[in-house]
Amino acid sequence: MADEVTGVAKQRQRSAKAWEERSGWDGIYADAYNYVLPNRRPGGRGKTKSPAQMIFDMTGPNSAMHCAGEIQRQIFPAATPFQIECGPLIAQRLPPDQKKAWDKQLGLMASQVYPYFKTGDFDTAAHEMCTDLTIGTGALLPLKGPSIEDPIRFICVPQDELAVLQDAYSRIYFVSWKRTNLGREAIIEAWPKGRFSKEFTDAAKSKPYEEVTVYQDFFRLPDGRWKFVAYFEKDGDFIVEETYRTQPIAVARFYRWPGEAYGRGPVLFALPTIKTANKAQELALKAAAIQLLGIWGYRAGGTFNPDTVRVGPGEFWPMQSTGGVLGPDIQRLDPASGRLDIARMVISNQQQQIREALLDTRIFDDGGTPRSASEIAATMRQNASVHIGAYGRLNRETIAVVVPRAMEILAEWRILPTLMTFNELLVTMSINSPMAAALKADELQASVNYYQLVANTVGPDRVNEKISMDRYLDRTRSAMLVPADIVTTPEEEQAAVQQNNERQMAALAAEGAVKAAPQIAGALMAPEAEAA
Repeated sequence: MADEVTGVAKQRQRSAKAWEERSGWDGIYADAYNYVLPNRRPGGRGKTKSPAQMIFDMTGPNSAMHCAGEIQRQIFPAATPFQIECGPLIAQRLPPDQKKAWDKQLGLMASQVYPYFKTGDFDTAAHEMCTDLTIGTGALLPLKGPSIEDPIRFICVPQDELAVLQDAYSRIYFVSWKRTNLGREAIIEAWPKGRFSKEFTDAAKSKPYEEVTVYQDFFRLPDGRWKFVAYFEKDGDFIVEETYRTQPIAVARFYRWPGEAYGRGPVLFALPTIKTANKAQELALKAAAIQLLGIWGYRAGGTFNPDTVRVGPGEFWPMQSTGGVLGPDIQRLDPASGRLDIARMVISNQQQQIREALLDTRIFDDGGTPRSASEIAATMRQNASVHIGAYGRLNRETIAVVVPRAMEILAEWRILPTLMTFNELLVTMSINSPMAAALKADELQASVNYYQLVANTVGPDRVNEKISMDRYLDRTRSAMLVPADIVTTPEEEQAAVQQNNERQMAALAAEGAVKAAPQIAGALMAPEAEAA
């Protein structure tokens, strides 16, 4: 059709639709930021604001930062972040020795990638993303660096600058990053080869720091690839266009309701209690202030003027009289007998609920009986069981997206020889994190229970008749998220067997020598005895 909207105009329409749907979530997230992360920017605008002056209880903000650290520890481990192995379809068709060899080759590929995740850049961006995850939605973006010495960078896209759309199957296929605080000079520096109009370049010279609105959109193509475009809000063509084989940005949600594109974090669920504890703390502080300072009344008899006197220790008030038939000219009215202990009990109970909702399992000295180690361990296991679905989704929406994109960037720099295609049936990527280990714990426990059952039934010496030890150990290693490169090669295994045999023969020879020593000594002493 002649009037069909195409190109950058169609992209602006799609982005406007995404931000129209996003506007409804700004109000949902606003209270969470005001009461928990007051220094965070408000949703949708990207402009800074003054910190909220409404927080009287620090349990919410303090536990929220602990919650962000806990989420990061569970999905972004400090050691090797991931490992690559054969998928289930390939694993069941390969002999055990070939599977081990193939796992090692894939492990070598992973070992060339994860050192680039161990820079401070990734850890910082991951923690910033986890801070947004405590409230709703987080985004992590790997970027191609400026040189081979700095080949890859990681940044966290702020939640308030992000709008997403879902396809017919509730999968994210469109991500819009709206920047309202970039100057013209910064935009040209970001895309030195971008297509800019003459009016924009001239304005960049005269007004280099004037802020303009620029959109950076990522969307999936019908063939599965992803495309990136950047453009201004109102006029001009695309500044830059790029196509990727992998998803370029990771959008993660802690909790997600069916049909919703944005997430709901633990803070949203704890927000009613956070508000209640905050108000209770405010009232308790006011009650304490009243008990300290009191409520005073004065008689308007002309002897005392509250507008001219100062309240403080060591102050003298000019007065003609302090008593008489009508009583003192000024006196304290409140009885100063408020029950602050009840307020402390109510607030303490609410604070404990907030900590539990925000995954805050730290030990606090509240004056009561301290919790035992078994109780703390049971609480942590319970949290892992309750949030196992959330962590499973975070694994798929973060590392499973970021790693292939990082590998594509490293392949462009020719640091990796080839770009690996991730198919869950052919190649499996396991996340080496505490929560991933919890996800595999049931599988590992079933294997261990079966081994013990066989050992108790047929005896430990005959277990190998019923269980293949190579496959059992290999699956146990995989379930425990142990890297495949620690497994011996066939040559190393043969050499180890030979060394063990030689050591065993030497031990038997030494034991035989010790047993024969008295007989040898007696034989040597016999001629001397006969001669004597």
